[in-house]
Amino acid sequence: MLARYPYSARAVTYLLVHLTSLVGVLSLWNVAETTYFFLFLLVYLIGIYLDFKGVHPVRRFFLNFLGVSLTFYFLYFLSLEDLLRPFSHVVLLLLAIKSLEDKKPRDLYQLLLLSLFAVSISTAYNLSLSFLLVFVLHSLLGVTALVFLNLYRKVGSKSLSWEDYRRYALTSLALFFSVALFTLPFFFFLPRTQTPLFDLISRGGDLKTGLAESVVLGKVGEIQEDNTVVLRAYGLPSTLREPYWRAVVFDTYSRGTWLKVKEERIPLPKGEGSITYTLVVTPTFERILPALDYPYSVLGVEGIKAQAYMATGNTLRLDRNIDRAVRVVVSSSDKLPLVEDPEPYLQVPKDVSSNIVKLANKLSQGARTEMEKVERVVAHFSEGYQYSLKLEKYEGDPLDYFLFVSKKGNCEYYASATALILRLMGVPARLVGGYRGALWNAYGGYHIVTNSMAHVWVEAYVEGRWVRVDTTPPYVAPAVRKISTFALLRDAFVTFWHSYIVGYSSEKQVKLFKSIGKGIRAELKVKNLQKRFLQVFQWLLVGVTLYLLVYSLFKLRKTPENLYLRTVDLLSREGVVERGALPEEVLSACKGRTYYPLVKFILSLYQRHKYSPYRVYPDEVREGYRALRLLKESIRSARRS
Repeated sequence: MLARYPYSARAVTYLLVHLTSLVGVLSLWNVAETTYFFLFLLVYLIGIYLDFKGVHPVRRFFLNFLGVSLTFYFLYFLSLEDLLRPFSHVVLLLLAIKSLEDKKPRDLYQLLLLSLFAVSISTAYNLSLSFLLVFVLHSLLGVTALVFLNLYRKVGSKSLSWEDYRRYALTSLALFFSVALFTLPFFFFLPRTQTPLFDLISRGGDLKTGLAESVVLGKVGEIQEDNTVVLRAYGLPSTLREPYWRAVVFDTYSRGTWLKVKEERIPLPKGEGSITYTLVVTPTFERILPALDYPYSVLGVEGIKAQAYMATGNTLRLDRNIDRAVRVVVSSSDKLPLVEDPEPYLQVPKDVSSNIVKLANKLSQGARTEMEKVERVVAHFSEGYQYSLKLEKYEGDPLDYFLFVSKKGNCEYYASATALILRLMGVPARLVGGYRGALWNAYGGYHIVTNSMAHVWVEAYVEGRWVRVDTTPPYVAPAVRKISTFALLRDAFVTFWHSYIVGYSSEKQVKLFKSIGKGIRAELKVKNLQKRFLQVFQWLLVGVTLYLLVYSLFKLRKTPENLYLRTVDLLSREGVVERGALPEEVLSACKGRTYYPLVKFILSLYQRHKYSPYRVYPDEVREGYRALRLLKESIRSARRS
């Protein structure tokens, strides 16, 4: 009964084992089904209570039978689509059953092993930075529990002093950090698969972008209230202002909805654009690769086996869904590299409002060039219109209501109205969906693009080239304003975690090996070997000099130890004692000599300092060194006579 031995090695060991197991159980939250999770957690807590009371009413035979039966039941649901969830139920079941048994040391070992299985399963579903804390906590508790379990096997229920427990706790802490340190080389150098296990069995889920197949009026406004990170961009100037990130092009409008163009695969242009940067794109389970307007080429894809290509509308795509965070090196140009037939972008729905037709005719009257028509449309939206995420309820045509009644809306309304008016004026126009803006994260040295920056704008075909036309008033989404300094700092930590720990892929490992090999070959050159030898010699010289300096300083310090050592050294040179003689031997050798009182005083200071709780004061040390000088004079006098 643990209650009888509250501070025994057994009680402490049980406590550590149960804490470790509970961390393992809790790590399966959101992995196991909720009903089973709470049921087995409750049973485990009951098992802890029974251990504390020292009562185990359920016989082991019945528990074993129940465990085997329910294990087969859960494994019956095993499938490739849901591989680990049944195993998580089995591990929770076994932990719960083990908690009810009367435990021997081997049962405690089994509890620790099962909790390790639980944490291992949860890594397949959760590799976030918060999970790192759970993993570290479980590892620390597990190592400590193993150390105390070994103690418990030796001493049983014997109670030890707090000093003993503290010593074992420090040993556990040292062991934990030692193991963590020695596992680092394995992390960097053990071979990695191209496709990690957790990607093969991950459950997945779409990132809400609203920019895939269509744009529905009002839909982007919903996305602009979401601060989920879409991508992080490295290598762009921190002063970048209002960048446009191109994702999808839409050509057909019908009843408040724009449909995506029929995309055809186009080979990427050769070479690079005017600016090159790196994107880390969040999993969207789509093939869309947002890029800085205007995307030119993809120079490298890391983290996924996929090929990049250009699609209709000068957008970038991968040939497979982005089901994990990928790193892509992209180059962009200052103009659209593809020239497309503008004829398909003149389509106007048959049911377009007559008011919109009249507005288009009014704006086009007297316009001599297509560029002048575009300028008149831009001027029209610059007066009397306001940006708003909160749209009023309306009946009838949404664009008609926006243009002539409310004159308030978000980017879809401005872009849709602009594109239709330009088409009615005979100017080819299309919608482009993506993101506008980027937030500089000074803590990580990169730009962040979030869902709240979702945006649509217009491209008009004017004088043989596509020109961006954005009539949406300048605005900053309220969600962007809510991004705090703490959020940026946290994002920098999370990005580092995913980039260098979770995202440490086989490609990065190969690059590391190549860089190490390149560095070794460079160092083996005769010139570099001579340089390194000279540097090592210089450092050795500095080290020896520092050592001699520190040694001399310690030797010259006036302390009882140095006083004793110098006294013994003096007497050994005179042949009175041998080097390293003990105080008793020194006194015995000096007995009967004229300087015996001096030696006795010096040794009394040393012995009090070394073996007594009483302090030797500085004035006594000074008196001891005065006695040493008198000892030297006495020896010289005896030598002369």
